[in-house]
Amino acid sequence: MVSFMKARMHALIAQVSEQMYEREQIIALSLLAGVAGLNTFLYGAPGTAKSLISRRIASAFEVGEYFEYLMNRFSTPEEIFGPVSIKALKDDQYLRKTDHYLPKADFVFLDEIWKASPAILNTLLTLVNEKTFKNGDMIQHVPLKVLMSASNEIPEPNQGLDALYDRFILRLVVEPIQHVQNFHTLLQTKPSSVKVEVADALRIKKHELQQWREQIHAVELPDSILEIFDEIKQRLGDSFEEHQIYISDRRWQRAAYLVKAAAFLNGRAAVNLIDIYVLKHCLWNQIEDISYVNDMIEQVILDIGLDSDLDLAGSIAQKEDIEQRILNHFYYTEDVYESYLIRGREYLKAVTNLDHHYQDKVLYLELDKMDSKKDFFAVDESGEEIRGIVCNFNGGRQCTLKGGYYGLEEVVTPYIKYTKGSARTQLSAQVKYELLQEIQGLQNKLSEDYAVLQQRLEAEFIDFDSDFTAQADTDKLKIQLEQTLQRYELQRQDCQRLEQLCRS
Repeated sequence: MVSFMKARMHALIAQVSEQMYEREQIIALSLLAGVAGLNTFLYGAPGTAKSLISRRIASAFEVGEYFEYLMNRFSTPEEIFGPVSIKALKDDQYLRKTDHYLPKADFVFLDEIWKASPAILNTLLTLVNEKTFKNGDMIQHVPLKVLMSASNEIPEPNQGLDALYDRFILRLVVEPIQHVQNFHTLLQTKPSSVKVEVADALRIKKHELQQWREQIHAVELPDSILEIFDEIKQRLGDSFEEHQIYISDRRWQRAAYLVKAAAFLNGRAAVNLIDIYVLKHCLWNQIEDISYVNDMIEQVILDIGLDSDLDLAGSIAQKEDIEQRILNHFYYTEDVYESYLIRGREYLKAVTNLDHHYQDKVLYLELDKMDSKKDFFAVDESGEEIRGIVCNFNGGRQCTLKGGYYGLEEVVTPYIKYTKGSARTQLSAQVKYELLQEIQGLQNKLSEDYAVLQQRLEAEFIDFDSDFTAQADTDKLKIQLEQTLQRYELQRQDCQRLEQLCRS
């Protein structure tokens, strides 16, 4: 059953996304960050509707004061934070008139943010971090609730922008329209309106936003989800030099809060696997990081999955060990050669047809020489060496004979008593019973693990879709989890086969 919260968010996203082709998930994620009070950065070429997205997101909130500004290298602090008050200057005070400027806004969008001067960016860093603005001798509280920014460039490392860039937890790439049908629709419709009429029942009120942000803290991060965070952090730390991605402790904390917010807006009290995909948009710094981060997060989610505590790999290793011991007990795993004791030494029997002088000649080859590369002489049944033929196993199980009257060469194979894979005739009842008990115990464990995983999947699949995760990611993960469940069943069936072998 879809929760009221989830249904409301879905309807809200649909209204805000109206005629915003291929921008639905970007709008959903931006809305998510807005609810969580985390800053969003939109990266994309000019004309990809970054400004429009911000204005649409603002329409989803009860906004008292909206501030938007297009930055450039000539922008002055007065244009962002307000002009200096002439009246205050007469009283020997340096104060800015901040009404209708950023320090008084609760929703802010800064376009081409990285083009601003250091003076603006440094002031902005303090404002974003502490929600305060130093106005002359006064410390002015900033009511900022949602901050979005955009640019067609990304700050290069070590340019003095790292601290501010680190505050933008959600980072979204806005690409031009890709699908032909959407492109054709775009060509035939009038430009999308800047604002949309969002139903009042859907719009997020100020008091709701405050309550929700407190309630999000209470959303649970289960141990399995924490394990995924640990593994992602570990792999980022172990990355090759070209993929060294620094994630500050602050960003980890805020990213986890954003993941919890996704669970909350989906009407759940705990984070599940599908929420983790939000991290794809939080953990990259440069464009070249994106593909690596995406693939790594997907792989970690799959590796941990829902069964990390069940240890399927350990069960498979145990089954393979038992299977090998069963095969060793019931079948010959190597060829067993017929051996003969001559003068206190073991020999193998072979027949040579090296030439007509040795037609059907029986030779006895010393067992210790097998697998060696040393020349030796065969013996006859009395133990006398046959010096006319030089023998050598050449490190293997077949023996090369050289000599005879014409210096010929022949390869012979000693007589095999039991071929590899043939059934043993003498079996230990005790060993057979012990093997049967082992394989039955493992089969029971796999059956129990299968039931546990199946129950977890059923519980997870009840609410396995999210507006904040791409449908392709959801579908792929669901298929992979179902395949994991099938692996348990296949291993259990393999145990049944081994059990039948023990009983035969």
